[in-house]
Amino acid sequence: MAKQDFLYLQVYNDLKRKIDEGVYRPGEKLPRDRDLKEKYDVSMITVRRALEILKKEEKVQRVPGVGTFVADIHDSDTEQTLADSQVRRKIGVVMEHVSSSYGLDFLYKVDQLAEEKGYKTIIRFSYYDRTKEDKEIDFLIETNVDGLIVMPCHGVYYNPKILKLILEGFPIVVIDKKLDGIPVPSVRTDNRRATKDLVKHLWQQGCRNLGFVSAQVVGTSSLQDRRDGFYEAINDYGLRSVSECTLNFDETVYDTPPNEHNVNMVADYLVKHKGSIDGIVCAEYSLMPAILEASRRTASGVGQEIKICCVDGLAGLPYAHMKQNEIEMAEQTIALLLAQINKTNLHNDIMIPAIFVPAQLN
Repeated sequence: MAKQDFLYLQVYNDLKRKIDEGVYRPGEKLPRDRDLKEKYDVSMITVRRALEILKKEEKVQRVPGVGTFVADIHDSDTEQTLADSQVRRKIGVVMEHVSSSYGLDFLYKVDQLAEEKGYKTIIRFSYYDRTKEDKEIDFLIETNVDGLIVMPCHGVYYNPKILKLILEGFPIVVIDKKLDGIPVPSVRTDNRRATKDLVKHLWQQGCRNLGFVSAQVVGTSSLQDRRDGFYEAINDYGLRSVSECTLNFDETVYDTPPNEHNVNMVADYLVKHKGSIDGIVCAEYSLMPAILEASRRTASGVGQEIKICCVDGLAGLPYAHMKQNEIEMAEQTIALLLAQINKTNLHNDIMIPAIFVPAQLN
């Protein structure tokens, strides 16, 4: 087998040759997946990927819980079974989280586009937990999905399971983040430009002394890009920045009162910079409740004397914000994943501009 090919292609080519040459005859059951894994000295993911290609080419028939059989294309029952299997092509999606401010439109559009292309989506959530992310990826692979869309958990290090899939050539698209130095297709918002546009907006509103509020940036490319964009715009417009306010990442899934630690941190920040700050860029909408509650407790006037804007946000928000273009993200993600599944494209990093939404005043 050619060493330059992906492992799954090596397995696929060898099995296809044996089927074509009659080593495995029509109707004959192939060795178990586990036996093929040991025979070729590869992972189970690699074996299943090779068999899925053979199934799509109507070389084999996969019967859940029974095994894999060489297809007889002249047999009507086999043809119907193969036709039915095409309807059950699947795309797995693992999201870190979704909310009304980000993620729902993306998921709806992904499911719609996948359906149009003959795929069903299976959607799972990691809830910011790397261990659960691993389990959900394993679950989707075991259900024989044709490809994966993954929104990785926040963290300093890359998930080894995702890296392993990439190295094995399994179709995967990472969304919302970029894995620097790793050749994996990704679709994400141009976060640098998003915060630059927010700074420009505050400058146009007459603000000259700006603060930046964010969760911890370490290991999170989207937040790092937003931070970089903030300081680039500060220089571009000749503005002054005060010290940053760094909060704990809020992993709350449901609407609850703001994190009390974050409220106290923002309160101290507002008191410290009272009179020397007239605008704030918030890197994540999820931190806005803590900022507004801290302003209420300290009578700091955030939203009035101190103007504020953020990335993401609900419709009708009384503050300017940058809305991620989830519809285009979904379109690009599905196109990129299907290109990998069909082996017409492998690596792309797509950045999509966010949409500026002015404050909606009553």
